[in-house]
Amino acid sequence: MVNDCAKISTGLRICPEGARYVKKVMSGSPRAAILACEGGCLKGEVARVAANILAYQLEREASVRICLGDAATGDSGFVKLVQDASQTIVIEGCFMHCGTQIMKTRIADFEPEIVEASQFLDFDRDKYFEIFDLPRAEIDQYAQKVADYTQRLKFQGKGDDTLNPETSTCATCSSCR
Repeated sequence: MVNDCAKISTGLRICPEGARYVKKVMSGSPRAAILACEGGCLKGEVARVAANILAYQLEREASVRICLGDAATGDSGFVKLVQDASQTIVIEGCFMHCGTQIMKTRIADFEPEIVEASQFLDFDRDKYFEIFDLPRAEIDQYAQKVADYTQRLKFQGKGDDTLNPETSTCATCSSCR
């Protein structure tokens, strides 16, 4: 099997599937760009799934899901989608805001609206870290909660913004208690 995404010609890193997606999206009006930290722990998984729910289900016509890997390292057009977006939302897994920091390596003045998924998580973070530590259904429930909140706040202008990651703590791990 040949992996066309791995082919690099003319010095550019282009994923053919990603480039087709970008081209399709760019043929219409600018949309909200949705990114996630994509972290390898439960918090990152909740953020990733929430971003997918938001972009592919709840706000499919108003948003576009950005491939963070390609946007940070490739040339398939995801950076242009972010730069042309009507708004940019990064669903971060935790306070480290890695998705935002990664994008700043490509767009120096990158200043997205951030929703921190960890504010919605009430499992014991001293006990659970790995993606398979919780049942998939529970991860999906947390992700749905984050996606619904983000939709209400960022697309419908409803709800409150009391879950400010700058001023609140998670209260579910020993560091924050």
